[in-house]
Amino acid sequence: MKAIYLSLIFMLVLVAANAQVIPPGEDALATMDGNIQRYMNDNNIPGGLIAVARRGEILELRTYGEANVELSVPVNANTRFEIGSISKQFVAVAALQLVEEGKLSLDDKIHKYIPSLPGDWAGVTVHQLLTHTSGIPDYEEIYSYDVYRLRLTPEEVIKIAQARPADFAPGQGYYYSNTGYFIMSMIIERIDQMPLGKILKKRIFDPVGMSSTRMADPDVIIKNRAEGYWVDKRGELINRNATETSSTLGAGGLLSTAEDLAKWDAALYGTDILSEAFKKIMWTSVILPDGTNTNYALGWMVRPDRGLKHVGHSGQVAGFVAYFGRYIDQETSIIVFMNRYRVSSRIVKDFVLDTFMPRTKD
Repeated sequence: MKAIYLSLIFMLVLVAANAQVIPPGEDALATMDGNIQRYMNDNNIPGGLIAVARRGEILELRTYGEANVELSVPVNANTRFEIGSISKQFVAVAALQLVEEGKLSLDDKIHKYIPSLPGDWAGVTVHQLLTHTSGIPDYEEIYSYDVYRLRLTPEEVIKIAQARPADFAPGQGYYYSNTGYFIMSMIIERIDQMPLGKILKKRIFDPVGMSSTRMADPDVIIKNRAEGYWVDKRGELINRNATETSSTLGAGGLLSTAEDLAKWDAALYGTDILSEAFKKIMWTSVILPDGTNTNYALGWMVRPDRGLKHVGHSGQVAGFVAYFGRYIDQETSIIVFMNRYRVSSRIVKDFVLDTFMPRTKD
């Protein structure tokens, strides 16, 4: 019996060990650095940053290259990168807070708040906006990422999206639509009666202590802001101007730091920002009427990553890509920032995952 008991204890310890992140040695970190730097060199990526956090505490933070090529400014731990669609989860939380407060319902029709929206979109609900099941066409897809460099009115954004027929009837399909999050931002602004940036600051950033996270307004002097880049037809690096707040709102308009996203990660383990019941709603992926699992919830992708329970989101705007993924059982998150458009933050995330969770398998 004693032998069986000891064997059981050993197995439990082994299972626990397999669920933990084991700090890599210097050789493993050097290999990771080499892989990341090689990917950056091969794709003309000026600068980047990776961080690994456990329940909000940064275990490892490594920087690469330059935040500003013209001024030879290196990336550092405090560099602020645009995070693109990672912004959507903050809009989703603000919306769910309003639901908790009784000021909004996920089943509300969007015309209740913005009657001037096209009649073709009648019947679309708040929940469908947040889960990309509205059928409303994606204005970014229609106009390309260049739309984020323009100063547009809400009416102009809606007009771009309306140029294409609805992708499907509300709730009957899934198609990623930045228009949905633009409209959701407008609804939140109408309820709280202030600009989205101020709403997120009041509701989320200040309570969490995210002092470096804000809208990526090109007119404002923002210390430690990284410059964004792309490449021309010859593959040579070119500047990309910062994202215009008016053309993105919560669809992808924020910039942040690794430290701030680690604070966000920590806050999501508690209930000060959102109750457990509403966090469950936020992380429950939508099942379509035909039984298809969309693997998308409210502002989060919800699907296993190499067999690990995982929620996360990538981001891309005109000069940047980013990734923020939370590995639930390991209580560990991976953050990736790079200041070049149209490269893969997921490839770099995989280098980090291979280093810190090498026992995982596809």
